[in-house]
Amino acid sequence: MAVSVHKYNIKHILIAVIIWEVIFWSIGVSLYYYMSDLENFRFENEYILCGLALIPIVALGYLVVLNWKNKTLSQLASDKLLRYLTAPVSEVKSYFKFFLFRNALAFLILALANPQYGKGRNEMVAEGIEIMIALDISNSMRALDLDPNRDRLTVAKMSIDRFLRSLHGDKVGILVFAGDAFLQVPLTADYRAIKMFLQTISPDMMTNQGTSIGLAIDKCIQSFDMENGVNKAIIVMSDGEDHEGDAEAMARSANEMNIIVNTVGMGTQNETPIPEYKNGEMVGLKEDAYGKTVYTKLNEEMLVNIAQIGGGTYVRAEGNYVNLEGLMEEIRKIEKTEMESSLYSDYEDQFHWFLALGLVLLFIEFFITENRSGFVHKLQEYDI
Repeated sequence: MAVSVHKYNIKHILIAVIIWEVIFWSIGVSLYYYMSDLENFRFENEYILCGLALIPIVALGYLVVLNWKNKTLSQLASDKLLRYLTAPVSEVKSYFKFFLFRNALAFLILALANPQYGKGRNEMVAEGIEIMIALDISNSMRALDLDPNRDRLTVAKMSIDRFLRSLHGDKVGILVFAGDAFLQVPLTADYRAIKMFLQTISPDMMTNQGTSIGLAIDKCIQSFDMENGVNKAIIVMSDGEDHEGDAEAMARSANEMNIIVNTVGMGTQNETPIPEYKNGEMVGLKEDAYGKTVYTKLNEEMLVNIAQIGGGTYVRAEGNYVNLEGLMEEIRKIEKTEMESSLYSDYEDQFHWFLALGLVLLFIEFFITENRSGFVHKLQEYDI
């Protein structure tokens, strides 16, 4: 009896699928572990290799579809009638189309994982200075004299964010102060982490109110490693209403230790009331013990003196913008010091080879049909 040429021989195709899957995964896993041991090879997006798990699912889906086609044809007509109703199919061509598509998918997944081969190991040297930013978070920094929609502290944090964008290789730390002072962010070159902690800073963090610039400078000095040979600078951002009176003396001490002290004036010289907040909402204006409204204004003279004694630069906020260009120019003049060095491999992308192979296989697969050639069809039709 002639074998129907209008249906798929699932058994033969299943055997071919299993054989190739065994070969593919045996070679693939062996190559993966071999290449993983090579120092100069890696996958940039190794997690994408998990996508290769889709291939057995695709193979199973292919077999399910063929079986469904066979059942549908059996319901349509008998084998004798099928030759008049449907075109003959070639199980070899059908599997070959699947073979091309399946391997194209594998190559495209490998391309997305981006295999990389290293050209060699290079040394990267980071040079910079260490900068401690002392940020005033006393209640007077809630004043809205710079911008009716942003208080002094918000404007200061915005300027620090812009300042970080202009740095390269320098280590920065954040210290907050009012009547007391504590280190919020230790010296680090991870500017994203600094920006994240910066958003959480508010006057509510400090129970001991007041303003002690001298203590802030002293704590900044203690935050430095004075034996690492790296040049250092301090930036004090405050309205200058110092209640302790030792700021100039501490600036002099810092300068004697070759630490440059810069100041940024946050506020205007016009007396401004201080908003009072409760549970995050403004409930009025801050009053003293006698019920009188408390006013604040920028003490520019003190901040200028601190900068001069500290060998640094003074700048003042204008509206909701702090022009730190002059300060940045002075910081750039400070001699950069080698802070750390690290070895890294210079990798070259190899994804294009796999992408090209995948696209070529898909192109070939597109032009192959499952129909049998006329000669082969006639031979099988007459049992030859």
